[in-house]
Amino acid sequence: MSIRLRFIQTSLAALIVAAASPSYAVEFPKTSDVGAPARTPSFGTRGEICLDPRVQPSLTSLLPQNAIATAFGTDSDIPLSLWFYVPQTGAESVELTIVDSLGNEVYQKALDLPDTPGTIQITLPTYQDDGITPMFASGDLYYWDFALVCDPGDRSDDVLLGGGIQRIDASADLLAQLEATNGDRLAQAELYAEAGAWQETITLAANMRPQNPDTWTELLLSVGLDLVATEPIIGQSESMAEPSVTPAAPQASSGENTETDLRQLLEGINDSADE
Repeated sequence: MSIRLRFIQTSLAALIVAAASPSYAVEFPKTSDVGAPARTPSFGTRGEICLDPRVQPSLTSLLPQNAIATAFGTDSDIPLSLWFYVPQTGAESVELTIVDSLGNEVYQKALDLPDTPGTIQITLPTYQDDGITPMFASGDLYYWDFALVCDPGDRSDDVLLGGGIQRIDASADLLAQLEATNGDRLAQAELYAEAGAWQETITLAANMRPQNPDTWTELLLSVGLDLVATEPIIGQSESMAEPSVTPAAPQASSGENTETDLRQLLEGINDSADE
C-alpha cells in the first residue's frame, strides 16, 4: 500500500468517527476534540526537498480547528471552494483529490503554483457532468487530499494535507433570511457563520477583503489562523486593499456600525467554537 493511500485511509477513518457527533458542523470544535487531520503538514514524507519546515507560515489549510469544510453547495450562489496558504516552495504544482467515504475518487484537479507565496482558492464543481446531479451528496462526508508535488517523477516526496468536506442543506428560513439581505455580503456572512457553513463565510470574507481587509483578518484570527491572516490572497491586487469609496454591495453607513457588524460576524464563529 502506498504512503499516500495509507494517509488517505487513516485520515478518512478519523473523519468518519468525527461525523458521529451531530454538533461538529455548527460548533467548529478544535481538532483535538474530533481527531481530524492537522491544518499544517507533519513532514512525515521526504517533502523537505521542496518545503523548508523551518519557514513559517507553512503550508496551511484555511479551516477551523476540526479541519472539516462545511458548505451549502447547491443551495448557495457562492462557489464551493477550499482555501490553502502556500509558502515559498520549490514545487511547481499542487494536486487536489477528493474521495467518498468508500475511498472512491470523485474529483481531482492539478494546478500550477504562482511565483509568490500566498493564499489560493480552489473552486469545486457544484454539479456532475450532467449539470443536474450534485457533485457532493447532502450529508455525506468526503475526504480531500491536497498534495504539494515536489517531484512529479516520485510522488512519495509529496507534502500532504488532508481534511473533510460535507455539504449540508439550508433551511427555508435561512434562505429567506439570506434573500432579505439584498446582497449585503457582511450580513450574509453573519448568517452563514451562524449556520455553520464555513466555506461560504470565508469566501464572502475574502471577497470583502479589498474594501474591508479587517473582516478577513479578524475572521481568520478567530479560528486560530494567526500566521496566515495577513498574507496576500493570490489574484487580489495589493492596491485593492484600500477601502472603496463606492462599495460593490450595501455596507454600514458609519465606522461604528461597521465595527458592530464585524463583531457580530466573529461572534457567530466564536460562539460556534465555544459551545
